[in-house]
Amino acid sequence: MTRNENDQTGANDEGARPVDVTDGDVAELEAQLTARGETYARVTIVRREPPVSANVGDRAVVTADGELHGWIGGAACAQTTAISESAAAIEDGEPRLVGIAPDPEEIARPGLEAFPMHCHSEGVLELFIEPVNTTPDLLIVGDSPVARSLARLAAELAVDVTVVAPDGSDDVGDAAVVTETDPDAIVDAVDHAPLVVVASMGKYDARGVAAGVRADAPYIGLVASDTRSSEVVERAAGVLDVDPETVREAVTNPAGVDIAAYTPAEIAASILAQVVDARSTAGGSGGRSSGVSTTADTAETAASDDEVTKDSSRSADELATDPVCGMTVEPASAPAVEHDGTTYYFCCEGCADSFQNDPASYLDAAEGSV
Repeated sequence: MTRNENDQTGANDEGARPVDVTDGDVAELEAQLTARGETYARVTIVRREPPVSANVGDRAVVTADGELHGWIGGAACAQTTAISESAAAIEDGEPRLVGIAPDPEEIARPGLEAFPMHCHSEGVLELFIEPVNTTPDLLIVGDSPVARSLARLAAELAVDVTVVAPDGSDDVGDAAVVTETDPDAIVDAVDHAPLVVVASMGKYDARGVAAGVRADAPYIGLVASDTRSSEVVERAAGVLDVDPETVREAVTNPAGVDIAAYTPAEIAASILAQVVDARSTAGGSGGRSSGVSTTADTAETAASDDEVTKDSSRSADELATDPVCGMTVEPASAPAVEHDGTTYYFCCEGCADSFQNDPASYLDAAEGSV
């Protein structure tokens, strides 16, 4: 007897197995979900008692939005239970063995959760439901020493690492490198809901946070002092045109667990521990946690300032002044914003975003100091 013939003999008034639902279809759907980085649950029949229109080995996929694809029999109550238990498995990340029978007590045993079979055809089904969490993306925004250390350490984890570094970086192991800081370009470079760590030390932090919010990141860790964190949140809210509180709730600052970290490698290790926890819980809540010492952040910021210092030997005629921070910059390579017919130049995208969000405040301050 062929598999299809066997399927039809197992059918009853619940409805025969559709001929267009095959193991190949389910396998193809799983491949598509994996390619898109979407979590799903795999449901497999491991035991049956007739009359049910399904067989051991039949399987289905339940997507994160609660759609069942495949075949586990025509019983509506079996499908409903499979969907609800799959949703629970996706949520907690734990597989489960589920039994469905007219009298649940008859099949109840340790390790199996039993549910009633209300359909007229009765019968018994036991389903193994397995959540499939695809490899998550870890998005590291910045080319600071902390960001580079984190990229190297994260190579040991089951994550796909992407680093945002406008000037490129050859010190991030096998991580993919994105050279654009536009939030939409960053989002396009990673899968949906990545884990995000922002450590550009003020250069383009706001854009990294904005990208994380736009990508529905379950974790956005920001390496910053309390004062700078507030500024970054305001800038990111301006980029996204949303209430700053929405951004603030999504951000964990300081990023990392509290281990009195001071060096870039130590800070990266503390952040990595938090990333592992966020990955395992598949989207813990954002917000402030006890984290990296602000002393370490201050030291890292100073190091970052050294990295972006411009060549002071150039003549004043070739340079421009950043209206936000007062730094002298080279127009040829500096971010620029046009306002009221005048082009202003900035030391980094962070200052450019601040100016673009509220140019009047900076221009008024400059006029008042003259």
